Amino acid sequence: MGLDYSTWLTKQQAADAIGVSTKLVEQLAKEKKLQSAKWKRPESGAWVSVYHPDDVARERKERNPDAPAFVLPATDEQPEDPDAQTNALAVRQSPGEFLQALAAAVEATSQNSQKHSVRTAERLFLTLPEAADYSGLPQAHLRRSMAEGKLTGLKTGSGWRIRRTDLENL
Repeated sequence: MGLDYSTWLTKQQAADAIGVSTKLVEQLAKEKKLQSAKWKRPESGAWVSVYHPDDVARERKERNPDAPAFVLPATDEQPEDPDAQTNALAVRQSPGEFLQALAAAVEATSQNSQKHSVRTAERLFLTLPEAADYSGLPQAHLRRSMAEGKLTGLKTGSGWRIRRTDLENL
């Protein structure tokens, strides 16, 4: 009898755990960075792609390493409790250096979050994938709605654009 794949992660579970798209999970498996297999679900009989949980955990750690501990700069003031000084972790840096490090950390965090989020509040028209993300509806449903005339879309050289207000009126 073969391996028990019931504890392995589905493509969507692996993508959520790593913080990437399902297409990237497929690419990682193709590049042999994730061990994958086909597994027949006993309850439905459907075949699904599953991914080894240890490989998924390793890939997540590589892509989203744990942030270092946040440490406040040391002050020249002595604590009231002399034992408290032995338990405190002190960092010797000027307030300017601390603020620069903090600004760099905030910038890095905002750049990472912008890669995975749609900035829909700033634009009138959204691409089809952004419109699907914004509305929570599948792209195929949005395409059907445009074909049926229920939703207006603009065909551009790089794909469809859908007005945000039209999505809100659906």
